[in-house]
Amino acid sequence: MRSKSGAVLLPWLFIFLMLASLLWLLNRVNEGVQSTEACRTQLENIYQALRQYEQEHGRLPALQLFPVDYTEDGEEITLRNLLSDQPGFQAEWLLCPGSPEILRQHGITYLWNTELNQSSLTDRKDITWVLVDMQALDDNLPGPHFGKVHILFTDGRVELTDDPPHNLPVRF
Repeated sequence: MRSKSGAVLLPWLFIFLMLASLLWLLNRVNEGVQSTEACRTQLENIYQALRQYEQEHGRLPALQLFPVDYTEDGEEITLRNLLSDQPGFQAEWLLCPGSPEILRQHGITYLWNTELNQSSLTDRKDITWVLVDMQALDDNLPGPHFGKVHILFTDGRVELTDDPPHNLPVRF
């Protein structure tokens, strides 16, 4: 009798494990979708903060691809520091929720297009990228959003793509 009850339980155990696996997978996909949408919203918010910065200063800031410069008093010249005075700006916007924690620890997960230093978002003839997910530097590293990266353009558009900008100064 025991062998029959075990034979009956085995299919139910298999069904339970399959359902649990499916629920786990759906949860991961849902987290990925939410992360992708949060990243898009953050980049749109950064764009608005950059427009406010440009209106106040007459031009965009001068930044490095990845922040490594310091002012004379030792303060980092970063997008976070330059935009922190903008109304409503939140430093968390500079952290892509899909990026690995090791990148998030640096306080920014996006790369700045240095060709825009001291230029304008609004007075441009050409449309180019402003910020891109940091994983775009390495062709062998998948982007944080289902293998793709977000790109913020000078017209305010945010695009999800597996084809990062070709004019990144450094590629691995």
